[in-house]
Amino acid sequence: MHFRKINVGIAGFGLAHVAQAGDFSEIENINLWIALVALGAVALIILFIAARNARRMQALHQALFDKQIEMEKNQNILLTTMSENIHNIAKQALEEGRQVMNTPASVEAKEEMFANVENRLLDVTNDLIDFLRLKSKKVEVINEEFNINNVLNEVSGTICSRFAGSRCELIFDIDKNIPRRLIGDSLHLGQILESILEYQMDQANISEVKLEITMFDTYGDNIEMQFRVTDTGIGLTSEAIEKLFTPYYDEEVGAYVGLGLFVSNELVSMMDGKLSVQSTIGKGSTFTLAIPLTVVDKSNKRMYRLPKKALIEKQVLIVDDNYNSALSIKKMFAYFRHDVTVLTQEEFRRNIPNLTPFDIIVLHESLFTHRLVEYITKIRMGKSLKVIALNALLRADKSSFVDDIIDMHLFKPLNQERIFELIVNMYDLKSMIEPEAKKDKDEKQLRTHKSHILETKGITQERFKDFKNKSVLIVEDNLINQKVLTNLLHLSEIKITIANNGQEAVDIVKEGKHKFDLVLMDINMPIMDGYTATQMIRLDTKFDNLPIVAFTALVLDSEIKKMFHSGVNAFLSKPLNIGKLYTAMAMYMLDEPLSRMQLADVTPREIKHYEGIDIADGIQRSNNSEALYLEVLKEFMEAYGESDKIFASLVKEHRYEQIKMLCVDMKGLSGAIGAHDMQDLMTEILQLLLYKKYELIANYQEKYIFAIKTLNRSINKFLTDI
Repeated sequence: MHFRKINVGIAGFGLAHVAQAGDFSEIENINLWIALVALGAVALIILFIAARNARRMQALHQALFDKQIEMEKNQNILLTTMSENIHNIAKQALEEGRQVMNTPASVEAKEEMFANVENRLLDVTNDLIDFLRLKSKKVEVINEEFNINNVLNEVSGTICSRFAGSRCELIFDIDKNIPRRLIGDSLHLGQILESILEYQMDQANISEVKLEITMFDTYGDNIEMQFRVTDTGIGLTSEAIEKLFTPYYDEEVGAYVGLGLFVSNELVSMMDGKLSVQSTIGKGSTFTLAIPLTVVDKSNKRMYRLPKKALIEKQVLIVDDNYNSALSIKKMFAYFRHDVTVLTQEEFRRNIPNLTPFDIIVLHESLFTHRLVEYITKIRMGKSLKVIALNALLRADKSSFVDDIIDMHLFKPLNQERIFELIVNMYDLKSMIEPEAKKDKDEKQLRTHKSHILETKGITQERFKDFKNKSVLIVEDNLINQKVLTNLLHLSEIKITIANNGQEAVDIVKEGKHKFDLVLMDINMPIMDGYTATQMIRLDTKFDNLPIVAFTALVLDSEIKKMFHSGVNAFLSKPLNIGKLYTAMAMYMLDEPLSRMQLADVTPREIKHYEGIDIADGIQRSNNSEALYLEVLKEFMEAYGESDKIFASLVKEHRYEQIKMLCVDMKGLSGAIGAHDMQDLMTEILQLLLYKKYELIANYQEKYIFAIKTLNRSINKFLTDI
């Protein structure tokens, strides 16, 4: 019994010990499971975070990829829309031309209407050439030395000719530290500024457009030039800004707009610049163009030095009809340490100030009255007072106020160089080289024609054969203008030499390898402008009888006077008018009187029929300029001559969106050059794409190949025939 109790006790103790050990083991197991669960939870969290990050990265990559695809798509849409719109504008302009013929208006009014239609056709043809060159990646940025003032003069001349009569005030507000000579692509810079200004001037209810020019140092001789163009219009919505560089049809004005802005935006990118737009509804819009340039001589802090100390520190009064314009002019006079006073038009009319303390007064033409003229005349009896009549180039006409008391007429917008030349010329000092060549009494004097050159009517490309075997030097930096002139004259057997800038022209002339009968001289060019080139040529008396005809977009009287002062014999204004060009060439290269030639019976060259292309229609759409049309055809062949390979590749890869873009592109362009068969084929394919009948597209592969090869063959035949 005793042993039994002991055994039971031992057994109980053992069981208790086992139970206690089991409890410890169970606790350890629970802790282990808790640890494993926790570790699993952490692992799941890590996996969840990793998966989420992976999804984010994947989404980010997809977003970037989609954005790239969208950018490429948008760029193709831009190009496509532009080609279609070019065709539509040309069609609309031609229809307007036909309407003008049936309009009951005076001859002068009809001529002005025709001029507007011709300018629109010329603009759209140039846009077409730029577009094709962009498509074939033939546009190059050429950085060369240039004068910023020449660019601004040509821009203002072009814009003011296009918007003549506008009540909008165009202002150039130029910072005093802007260098005179820079290195960059002046041709494309001018084109970009023209497009921006044209867009803003074209808006409704615009009272003022201001171009502000400033610069920022970057490193070494490099700078960033900033051009801010601000208008006082109604402003643009954010949606409108997004679509700004996409050509569109404006119902109010009845025309497509935005073609120039598209090309400009592409050019800005190529020049490593940036073009942005900010706008406030009800206040207006601002285009900001930033372009990297290089200063030719950064150590030269005074770019415009008056030849005598007596010309600085003058007392100047400025009164204009636009106060902001007056303030911008004040800066330009203040550059020469003049003490400048500005009054508003209302202040001046309310109480004419004492003018005796002033050396120079700059007054808007509308302010001159008989009372004011008498007052100024009285002051001049006791002291020297220079009087400048101010007006806007946009509104300058034959009714401008003229009186003996006025020393100079000044037309806005202005730049620093024009104020410099104004002061020098006003005080009878010569800032430019004036070669004084002695002439033999028996030597024939070369004729100078200072009035506008008249157009010889009925001139065709054939008529330039009148100048067969003559030698002409064309001095022009614009490649398109070079090609247009070359295409125009190549049938005539005229010996043509090209100089890309004034320096090349001087070198070619003085080298003496060619004896030229005429020099056609552009003015605004890089490296050396036309003014300087003409002066350099005239320094050598051997070239006294070499006719130099200026060919430029500059239109101001002061600029034309400067051309003749440099030594040119005649002046032709851009854009090219073949009748006026013929007149100028006849004046210096033919002995027969022009009046007799105008009466000559000229039969225009008959244009053959070519399969797949209406040449006559294409020439008509190119402002009736066969030379310009030839350039369009050559650029078309370069960009689209092998588009059948692209079409076949897209069909094979089932890339129907890209096929649509190509066909819309080709539809617009083929219509613009008169290739109506190709245009009809593109319409058929686009119909199938519209209704998503993709299975039928492959059937058009052979048709496309046949159409483009036929078109290529006909274009090449036409180019050979002429």
